[in-house]
Amino acid sequence: MAGKSTPAGPGFLSFNSMPPRLHITADADSERDFDPVICQHFREEGFDVTFLPYNPDGGPAEDKAYRNTLKHLSDDLELGENYAIIAYGDAAAICLDAHIKPQPHLAALIAYYPTTIPNPKTKYPSQLQVLCHIAGSQGFAPAFTSYTYQGVQPGFAERDLDAYNKVAASLSWTRTLTLLRKAFKIEVDLESIWESHVGLEFATKDAAATMRTMVDEPYVNHIPTLTGGIGQKDLFLFYRDYFIPQNPPSLSMKLVSRTIGTDRVVDEMIISFKHTQTIPWMLPDVPPTGKVVHVALVSVVCIRGGKLYHEHIYWDQASVLVQIGLLDPKLVPENMKKQGLQRLPVYGSETAAKVLDEDCQPSNELISSWKERPKGDPGASMPARPKPAAANGNSHAGSNGAQTNSSQ
Repeated sequence: MAGKSTPAGPGFLSFNSMPPRLHITADADSERDFDPVICQHFREEGFDVTFLPYNPDGGPAEDKAYRNTLKHLSDDLELGENYAIIAYGDAAAICLDAHIKPQPHLAALIAYYPTTIPNPKTKYPSQLQVLCHIAGSQGFAPAFTSYTYQGVQPGFAERDLDAYNKVAASLSWTRTLTLLRKAFKIEVDLESIWESHVGLEFATKDAAATMRTMVDEPYVNHIPTLTGGIGQKDLFLFYRDYFIPQNPPSLSMKLVSRTIGTDRVVDEMIISFKHTQTIPWMLPDVPPTGKVVHVALVSVVCIRGGKLYHEHIYWDQASVLVQIGLLDPKLVPENMKKQGLQRLPVYGSETAAKVLDEDCQPSNELISSWKERPKGDPGASMPARPKPAAANGNSHAGSNGAQTNSSQ
């Protein structure tokens, strides 16, 4: 019943032996009848993917043959080699039931919106990593690790179904990839991938080379100004004609923090420049003012298969406009002045300065009642510290690692 195995992706990962084996199974006759993008993305991540079809209408004979196939998935594996299963729908329900007992070489089982689950208190073998993605409409609450995605229906992770939900699919993808890498002990150097891309943008200044570090259909979204691009063609033109050549020579970036996840790098930084030319991505069509700008910026970068998939870039546009003189905090609309508002709740370069040094600017200056609060107010005293838990007590529910129920 197993479909044909396709070699793993582009090889941005290296392995001591064979690429990690991954069986994807769903209610479909073949991989072509399933969402082909899912299988392709896992191949791009370096997995050796095989599709395992299941026919939920096949009756008892089909179920028996399917379960028998599941039992023999590890027959050709050698000592130290493992595999994982990702199952969807009815196939996920059978996989959850079939693997309650230990199965040789099975390292991870991930179930997407199973139609049924075993007893909610079911415990799986300790060596098996189990994860379940549940649609909010299903109402399941298993004791084993699960995430519930509110406001979506079963099928939310499959692009070819009406129930597909981009946000839920993205969240579940990251959680699935996290578990798989943990199960197979895979480490990926996302930081070097990101640094290489940044170097081509700002040091080499090569738009074509920059695009080669990205997937076939990438996108970049500068959130405050909606600048960037979707797809290789538009994004290449944006980098070549508007981003790389039109950054002012004074532009500098100071990294404040960097958070590295399974498939994302989040940079918090301070951008500084003198506004000596039009900057299309941050200040489109605004003539140069000669003003110096310092602004905090956050970049959320998603990496898929060793290449950049997308960038979401955030900054405080009001702060930028204040610093170049396009926004005056004192210009309050008359209707708001009549209600007591004395200035707009925005700052200039102070916002960037406070990121670097939290003590350089006072907090809560825009909250008028903060200054007027009674001094020495007994109600402002610190709450009493909780007493330490007894040494033999349970520190938290699910301390055995079997329960991590969460919502999107």
